[in-house]
Amino acid sequence: MLDEKSNKTFIAKFYGKSGKKVEIHSKQEVDDILNKIQNGKYIVSSIKKAEKKRTPAPPFTTSTMQQEASRKLGFTLKRTMSVAQGLYEGVHVGDRGTIGLITYMRTDSTRISEEARKAAQSEIVRQYGKEYYENRYYKTNESAQDAHEGIRPTYASLTPESIKEYLTSDQYKLYRLIYNRFLASQMSPAVYDTISANIDVGDYNFKANGQTLKFKGFMTLYVETEDIEKEDENTSVPDLIEKEEVIKQKLDPKQSFTEPPPRYTEASLVKALEEKGIGRPSTYSPTITTILDRHYIQKEQKQLVPTDLGKIVNKLLTENFTDIINVEFTAQIEEDFDEIAEGKQNWKKVIREFYDPFEKQVQKVEKELEHVELVEEVSDVPCEKCGRMMVIKYGRFGKFLACPGYPECKNAKPLVETINEPCPVCGGKVQVKKSKRGRKFYVCENNPKSCNYISWNKPKIGEKWEPGKEKLETKGRKKTSSKTKKVTKKKK
Repeated sequence: MLDEKSNKTFIAKFYGKSGKKVEIHSKQEVDDILNKIQNGKYIVSSIKKAEKKRTPAPPFTTSTMQQEASRKLGFTLKRTMSVAQGLYEGVHVGDRGTIGLITYMRTDSTRISEEARKAAQSEIVRQYGKEYYENRYYKTNESAQDAHEGIRPTYASLTPESIKEYLTSDQYKLYRLIYNRFLASQMSPAVYDTISANIDVGDYNFKANGQTLKFKGFMTLYVETEDIEKEDENTSVPDLIEKEEVIKQKLDPKQSFTEPPPRYTEASLVKALEEKGIGRPSTYSPTITTILDRHYIQKEQKQLVPTDLGKIVNKLLTENFTDIINVEFTAQIEEDFDEIAEGKQNWKKVIREFYDPFEKQVQKVEKELEHVELVEEVSDVPCEKCGRMMVIKYGRFGKFLACPGYPECKNAKPLVETINEPCPVCGGKVQVKKSKRGRKFYVCENNPKSCNYISWNKPKIGEKWEPGKEKLETKGRKKTSSKTKKVTKKKK
């Protein structure tokens, strides 16, 4: 749409007819509506202006720290907890000696002490001014164990920049994330001016929504991210006037299809575990690390994808242990453990009620599995030593090829995945490999001997490839140790 008086364009979305929302189910319905409104007049029927406030997120719990470190920093859960452990245990900070920089990092509470509040107030006022401070309390989940505070810096005066030279790169990134999140939790809300306009063309209705940031507040320092970015509904909308006509510039019919939910990432899986009451802050990281290490799942970029082995194990467990492999059982056990800790239940009784039927079921399944043969996946690669067709097996570093004649023949070698599309440079086979971060890339089998093809993108027939057009770095970044930094400083 175009507002002629301000000469600004904006987006209005179809809402319905005669003030009632209409769901469109076919292309025919879309075409019928387009034909009726194509040449109509678009009149602003009503405008609503308001002020909206956005409040900051609470200080970190273990799960929210793991989620944000995954989204913002690209850290795995294991890496996050390892770095946090180091910050908690202590870092040598110049003349101050060794200092624990954060509070205990295994907690599901968002509570912070009054002493920490005062320290945050002092630092916020010093850095940003009084208008940026607001004393704020957060409700902790009823099921949370409130023995420890939320994760925060032990000293608000130790800003990330002031101690950067004493921290490793990972320590600095995570400390800055924790510090900014904590400080932002005690800052003023962000304030938006919002506008909502209804636009009518005949009997059909459109809506346009927009907002303008008036006061950044806590957003000056920190904004929480989402694992899946939401569609931006806050398009800029000019200052419209009721009863004025706006000009239609383009009608854009979009058909949406129902898509399956996206695969879990480490961050979204932790969020789901927490929401469903499965596990505790201390168990999220080892749980996900274990199923990765056992190759039940693998990472494809950030997404967690089940392997063939994982599907087999999942099928076996869900078919034979239906009473245990479900969300309700896991959450109930957590509640039972909490009641044992509080003295409300007898631990022997809880364990006995679980273990007796479980042991019988395990024995039953073991007998049944004695007659089950696991069919090995046979490849099309012959063994160079004995001629048998090699089979695909799983090892510490993923899939590999092994001779089925073991132990007589112990031949084994890496499994190289290839695609049907030929190399766009020399016509050779294109191999699929993974970088250290789990991202797939494509390389010619003749690279580097007689071909230089390597690309992040899957080759397409007829598509030209230019060397050097895209940067491909498969090696990790060089790390500068804290010792090197100190030596450089002394030389200066």
